[in-house]
Amino acid sequence: MLKEERMMTSRTADMQLGARQAVARLVVAVAVTVGAFCWLATGAHAFGVEKWEAGTCKESSCTDAGSHAAFYTQAAGHPAYGITDFEFASVKKEILGKTWKEAEGQGVKEVRVDLPSGLAVNPEATTNSKDELVVCTDEELETDNGECPPESEVGVDEATGTAEIALGIKETVTEKFHVYNMERKAGEPSRFGVEVSSTLLKALKLQGHVYLEGGISWHPEAATSENSGVATGDYHEYFTIPDIPQQPELIESRLIFNGVVDGHAFLTLPSTCSSKPITTLHVDSYEDPGTFLEKTNPTPVAATGCDELAFNPTVALTAGDSQSDQPDGISADLKVPQKTNEPSKPNSPDVQTAEVTLPEGMTLNPSAAKGLEGCSSKGFVEESCPAGSSVGSFVVNAPGIPDGSLTGGVYVGSPEPEKDAESGGEFRIFLLGYAAKYGVGVHLEGRVKANATTGRLTAVFENAPQVPVESLTLHFNGGNQAPLANPLSCGAAEPAATIAPYGGEAPASAATSGFVVDGNGAGGPCPETLPFSLTQSLAPQAPAQAGAYDPATFSLSRPSGQQYLSKISTTLPAGLLGSISSVPLCGEPAANEGKCPASSEIGTVSVAAGAGAEPYELTGHAYLTGPYEGAPYGLSVVVPAVAGPYNLGEVKTRGAISVGLYSGRVTVTATLPTIVEGVPLRLQSLNVAVNRSNFLFNPTSCGPLSTESTLSSTLGATQALSSGFQVGNCGALTFKPSLSVSSGGRPTKAGGASLVVKITQPAHQANIHEIQLQLPKQLPSRLTTLQKACVAASFEASLPPGNCAHTADVGTVSVTTPVLPGTLKGPAYLISHGGASFPDLDLVLQGDGVEVVLVGHTHISSAGITTSTFESLPDVPISSVTVDLPMGPDSALDTDGRLCRAKLLAPTTMIAQSGAKITQNSQISVSGCPIELISHKRHGSRVTLTVWAPQAGLVTIGGRGVKRMRKRVKKAGEVKISVPLTGHARKHKLKIGFTAKSGHNPSAVSLAVKH
Repeated sequence: MLKEERMMTSRTADMQLGARQAVARLVVAVAVTVGAFCWLATGAHAFGVEKWEAGTCKESSCTDAGSHAAFYTQAAGHPAYGITDFEFASVKKEILGKTWKEAEGQGVKEVRVDLPSGLAVNPEATTNSKDELVVCTDEELETDNGECPPESEVGVDEATGTAEIALGIKETVTEKFHVYNMERKAGEPSRFGVEVSSTLLKALKLQGHVYLEGGISWHPEAATSENSGVATGDYHEYFTIPDIPQQPELIESRLIFNGVVDGHAFLTLPSTCSSKPITTLHVDSYEDPGTFLEKTNPTPVAATGCDELAFNPTVALTAGDSQSDQPDGISADLKVPQKTNEPSKPNSPDVQTAEVTLPEGMTLNPSAAKGLEGCSSKGFVEESCPAGSSVGSFVVNAPGIPDGSLTGGVYVGSPEPEKDAESGGEFRIFLLGYAAKYGVGVHLEGRVKANATTGRLTAVFENAPQVPVESLTLHFNGGNQAPLANPLSCGAAEPAATIAPYGGEAPASAATSGFVVDGNGAGGPCPETLPFSLTQSLAPQAPAQAGAYDPATFSLSRPSGQQYLSKISTTLPAGLLGSISSVPLCGEPAANEGKCPASSEIGTVSVAAGAGAEPYELTGHAYLTGPYEGAPYGLSVVVPAVAGPYNLGEVKTRGAISVGLYSGRVTVTATLPTIVEGVPLRLQSLNVAVNRSNFLFNPTSCGPLSTESTLSSTLGATQALSSGFQVGNCGALTFKPSLSVSSGGRPTKAGGASLVVKITQPAHQANIHEIQLQLPKQLPSRLTTLQKACVAASFEASLPPGNCAHTADVGTVSVTTPVLPGTLKGPAYLISHGGASFPDLDLVLQGDGVEVVLVGHTHISSAGITTSTFESLPDVPISSVTVDLPMGPDSALDTDGRLCRAKLLAPTTMIAQSGAKITQNSQISVSGCPIELISHKRHGSRVTLTVWAPQAGLVTIGGRGVKRMRKRVKKAGEVKISVPLTGHARKHKLKIGFTAKSGHNPSAVSLAVKH
C-alpha cells in the first residue's frame, strides 16, 4: 500500500537522496494533494477522475485551457502561484428542485501526488520580522477556530464538495480554506495543513482539518513500488493524504500555493528546459482499495530561459595539515549561490555533474589501507556500509532544511571488477547521510579517477538529483591514516573544477581556491631545494662469522619530505657473495612475468608505503634469475599490491646483478616502481632480506668493509651512500692452499720457456688476498715479448680485449669456484701502463656471463729475476686456479739453457683475506727435458758415460760395437754408466736413450767413440 511505501521511503528511499537531494522539499504539485484532502463520494457508479491540471502561474486564475501566457516558465525561477486542480467524476441529482453533484463510486480513500524532478518547495520560507521560522503546530490547527500564525500561511484551497443536509437531500458548495506550513514530524521533509472551516460544515458539525504529508521517492534498484505501481526511479518528491473520511464527498479541489512568502522564495521551478514537467496523481478508492487510479498531467509549457541563468559555482579546498608529504584531513566545499531570499531572481541551475581535480601532488595515501574495508554496491543501496569503510563526513546546506541538519559519512566503495584507476571504477566513494528529523538524505556515488602516471586525482559525481543545493562540504579524515596526502613540493596547491548544470548548458569552470603547503614534512620550514638524503644499512645475522653462511638484510629509509626514490645501484661489501651454483635460476619469460618457481627464491622483500607515521607494509619475494640487461644474473621481485579492499595486482620489479671487473664485488641495480595503479607509493622504507639457506656467505676479511649505493630520485637528484659492514672471528678460519709450479717443453732460445702455476684450496677456508711468486734466474722474462705489451688504454677500452694484438696474449687462465656453476677461462695479457714500470700480467676470467680481471704487477730485478705479485685478489673462494704461460715465439719467459739440470725454486708468499700468511720455496717441476751427455771417457774396452736424467725413468744404451744395456734411475740427476765395447772397430757409435717413468717424454743422444 502507499502507506507502507511511505514508511519505507521515510528511511530507505528518502535516504537515497543525492548530495543535492536534500533541497527538493515540496513542489507546486503539492498543492494538488491538498485538494484531495477531505470528502468522500458514495455513489454506485465507477470511480474516476474528470479533470487533472497542475502548473506554475503568474496569476491565480490560469488553467490548462486558458492562455499559456499566464503560466510562469522561467527555469529555476520563483512563480507567483503554484496551482493544482482536479475534479472527480460526478453526476447531477435533483430532488424537490434541489440539485447537487454526487461523486461516482464509493469515494476517495487516499491520494498521492508525485511531483516533477527539480520542482521544489521551501518549508523554511515562512518567517517573521526577525527572519525566524514560523510554522503552525497541530494543536494550533486543530482548535475550533484555527489559531495558526498568519505568517505560516502558504496558500488557499478552493474545494467543491457535497454534503447531506437533510434525509436524501444534499447540497454542493465551493469554499476557500487556508493552507499552512506545519511543524514537521520526524522523517517528513515537508508538511502542510488545511484548516477546514465553513458555514455549511459548521452546521453539519463537520469542521476539521487535513494534512499533506511529504516524502521523497528515489530508489534506482526498485523501478516501481511493490504496493502501488508508482514509479520511483527518478528522484522526486511526493505527497500523500491517507485515510480520507467518507463524509462529505469531495468533487473538486483547486489548491493555490503562494510562490513567494514573506519575501522568501517558497516555490522553485526545475532548471531544465528540454521537456515539460509531468505531475502524476494517484487515487485509491473505497470501491477498489489497493488499486490506484493514475492520472498524469504534463504542464502545458516547458521551462524557458535556461541559457540566461547565472551559474557561478565555487570550489574551495582547506587543508588540515600544511606540511608537505604528510597525511591531510582535507575539506572540499562546493558552493552554488541560490536566490531564495531574492525571489525576483531565479536560482542557479541545479548541479548535474561535478568534476573536481585535486592539486598536483595531492594523491591517495597508501597508509589509509591499514584496516580499511570496502563497502559493496549492495551495502551502499541498503545503507549498511561497514564502519571500516568510513573515510570522512559531509554536510549539505540547502533551501528547505536548516543549515547543518543534513550530515553523513563518506565511505570507500569496493572496486568494480576489471576496472582500472583511470576509469574511476577502482576508487569509488559513497556519500550516505540522513537527516532523520526532516526525512531527507544523501545517497550519492562518486568515482575517483587517478592518473596512472602522476597519481593526480579527479573526483566525479554524475547525474546528481535535480534539486537546489547551496553548499556541499566533504571532509576527509586526517591523522596518520588519512586517505589523502599533501604534495611533496611546497607552494600553492590549487584545485580545478568543472561543474555541469541541469538545463543543457556547457559545463562551467568553477572558481577555485586552494591552500599553501608551507612546511617540509618534518615540522620545519620549506627548503629552497627539496632534499634527497636517505639512509641505508646492511646487517648480517649477529654475530657475523667470517666465511659463514649468514642471512643479511639490506635496508633503505626515506624520511618525510625527501624526494621520492626511483633507482638504486648498490655494491655489496667485498666478499659478501651468494652461491649462484646452488640456485636453479629463473628463466625468461617467467622472470619478467613474475612467475618464478619457489626453487629460485633467495629472499623476501618488505616495503613501507604511504605518508605519515603509520605507513602500510607490503611484503613479497625475491628470485634469482638468469641474465638481465647485460648483467650475468638478475633479480625478479614480486610484491602483491593488496591493501585493504584494493587488489592492484602484483608489482614486478627487475634488477640486474653484475660483478665488478677488477674487484669481483657484486652490484645490484634496479629501477623501483614509484606509482601503482595511480597510487604513488611514497616509499618510506625498503628491506630486502637474503635468507635462503646456505646461499649468502660472509667475507673472510675481518677488516672494516662498506656497502656503497648510488640513489636517484624521481626529480633527477642523486645521492651517494656508504654504510659500514664487518664480520668477526677470522682467526678461526683455516688457510691451507696448495701451490705447484712446473715448466717444460724442451726450452730453447727460439721457443723460450713455459710455466704452469696451479693453486688448489679446500672449501670453507680463508680466501687468498695476495700471491707473490718469484721465478729463478733460469726463467727470465723475455724482453722481446715485454716490448710487445698491450697499451692499458686499448686493453680497457674493450673487454674482452679485442683491441690488443695477439703478441700480448702470453697464456691462459682457468678458475673454478663454488660460487659459480661453470669454469672461468680466459687469456693472460701483458699490459703496459707506460713510464718506467714493467708491464703487468693481467688475467682475464670469463664464464657464466661473469668477467673479472686479476692484475699481476711485474718486477724485474737488476739480476734479471722476475717477481709477479697479485696483491688485491677478490675475496672469493676458489677450488682451483691454473695459469699456463706456454712456449712459443712470443712466450713470456726465456731460458738461459740450464733449465733442465738445475734444481729450480720459486719463493712464494700467500696472504689470506684474514691476514694469515704462508711463505714457501716452491720447487719448479720441469718436464719434457731430454737426456744429456755430460762426459765420457774410454778405458780400454770400456767407456764410462756421465749423463743427466731429467726425471725418474729408464736409460738405455745401444749401438754398433757396444753391448746393449739398461739402467733405471729414481730421480732427476747425474748417472754414471760403464759400457763395455765389443769388436775391434776403429769407431764405435753409441745411442743413449731415455724413457720417462711417467708421461711420454722419450729422448736420445748419440756418441761416437774412436779406437
